[in-house]
Amino acid sequence: MLLKQNEQLTQRVKELEERLNKNSRNSDKPPSSDGLKKRPPKPKRIRDKKKRQPGGQTDHQGNTLKMSADVDETIRYECQSCQECGHDLSEVAGQIGRKKQVVDIPKPQIIITEHQAIEKVCPCCHAKNTGELPKHLTGNVQYGSGLRALVNYLMIYQLLPYERTTELLGAIYGISPSKGTLYRMLQDGYTQLEEAEEAIRDAITTAAVIHCDETGHRVGAKTRWLHVASTKLMTFYYSNRARGGIAYQAGDVLPHYKGVAVHDFYHSYLKVACEHALCNAHLIRELKRVIERDPSQQWANSFIRLLVTAHKMTQIARNNGKTALSEVALARLSEKYDVLLAVADQLNPKAMSNRKRGRTKQTKTRNLIDRLLTHKMNILRFIYNFNVPFDNNLAERDLRMVKVQQKISNCFRSELGAEMFCRIRGYISTLLKQGYDVFHTLTEVMQGNVLIPIPAE
Repeated sequence: MLLKQNEQLTQRVKELEERLNKNSRNSDKPPSSDGLKKRPPKPKRIRDKKKRQPGGQTDHQGNTLKMSADVDETIRYECQSCQECGHDLSEVAGQIGRKKQVVDIPKPQIIITEHQAIEKVCPCCHAKNTGELPKHLTGNVQYGSGLRALVNYLMIYQLLPYERTTELLGAIYGISPSKGTLYRMLQDGYTQLEEAEEAIRDAITTAAVIHCDETGHRVGAKTRWLHVASTKLMTFYYSNRARGGIAYQAGDVLPHYKGVAVHDFYHSYLKVACEHALCNAHLIRELKRVIERDPSQQWANSFIRLLVTAHKMTQIARNNGKTALSEVALARLSEKYDVLLAVADQLNPKAMSNRKRGRTKQTKTRNLIDRLLTHKMNILRFIYNFNVPFDNNLAERDLRMVKVQQKISNCFRSELGAEMFCRIRGYISTLLKQGYDVFHTLTEVMQGNVLIPIPAE
C-alpha cells in the first residue's frame, strides 16, 4: 500500500515539475506566457552551423535610398563671387557640380470641400431646378472617405485604441472625432466589406492548401475563440464561442473543404473530412521537451534531425525546379521514420493497467509516440506534396497581432465589435498579401467602390 502511494506521489511530483518547466521553446505555450521572468535558455542547435558571419550578407538585397528623377522642389546653391580672386560671378552661367536629395513628408493638412447644389430658374416656365448632390453626402458637415479609410487602417490593422486614434488625429490634423464617430466609421467599413468577405471565404474554401489556427480572446467578460483560415494570398477571420466543430460550422470553410488543411495537433481539426498536414514546428518543440525530460531519449534528437533534413531536401529540390523528391529519397526518409519510432516504442512501452474501464494514463512521451505512429502521412505530407509547407507559421503570423490587440485594448466590448475587427482586418491582410495599395483601396471602399481581391487561378 505504501509503495503504491509512494509511486503515485513520485509521479505527481514529476508531472508538476514538468508543468513548471514548460515554456514557449519546448511546448505549444505562446511566448506571452513566459512573462517578464528570465527568458528560458535557447535550445541546443539542431541544424548544422552555417559558415556565414552574423549581419548583412554580400548577396542580400539592400534598402538604401536611391536618387529620384521626379523632384518636387529644387534649391540651388550658387557662389556670387570667386573664392580665389573675388571676381563677380552673378552673371556667370553654371552647371551642377554635386547634388543631394532629401526625402520627407509634406505638412499634414485637412482639405475642406464644399458641395453646392445650384438652383436655377427656368426663364421659360419659371420652374426652379436644383442640382443633385452625391448620395454619400448625408449630413451638413461630415468626414470624408480618406479620413474614414485612415481610421479603419489605424484602429484595425495598427491596433490603435479609440483615445489614441483621437489623440493622433488631433496632433497631426487638428481634428478630434469622438469615440462614437470613430465607431461609426468602423461600422461603415464593416458594412461595405460584407460581399468581399464572403468572396474571400469562398475562395479559401476551394484553395488547394489552407492554414488553420485559433486563439482565445475576450469579448466583454467572456472568453471566445478567434479563428483564421488563410492562404499565401488571402485571410479570413471569424469569432465564435466554441473552439472546435461548432466553430468550424459557423465559419463555413472547413465543412466544405476538400484540399489540404495545415494545422496543429488539436483533435477537432482531424475530424474534418479533408487531407491534413500537421505543423512540424510544433512537433519539434515537443521533441525537444522529451529530451529535456529525459536526456537518454536520443531518438527524439534524431527525429528532429530527420524532420530538418527532410525539410532541407524539399527546399533544395524546389529551388532546382523539381516538383517532387525521388522515389529513393522518399523511401529512405519513410524508413528512417519507422526505425526511429521502433526505438522510441521499445524505450517507452505502454503502461498496463488491471482496470476494466477507461484508458490507462500514459506518459507525455508515450502519447507523443502514439501520435507519431498514427499520423505519419500527415506529418510527412510536405515531402510528398511540395505545395504543402513544413509548418503552420502562416496561420500563426496571421493570428499574432490578435494577442497584441488584446494586450492593448483588453477585450472587445461586444460580439459585433469582434466581428467588425475580423472582417476589416481579414480584408486588409488580403490586400497586403496581394500587394495592393491599402490606403487607396480602403478610400475607394468608403466611397462604395469595393475591390474584391480574389487572385486569378
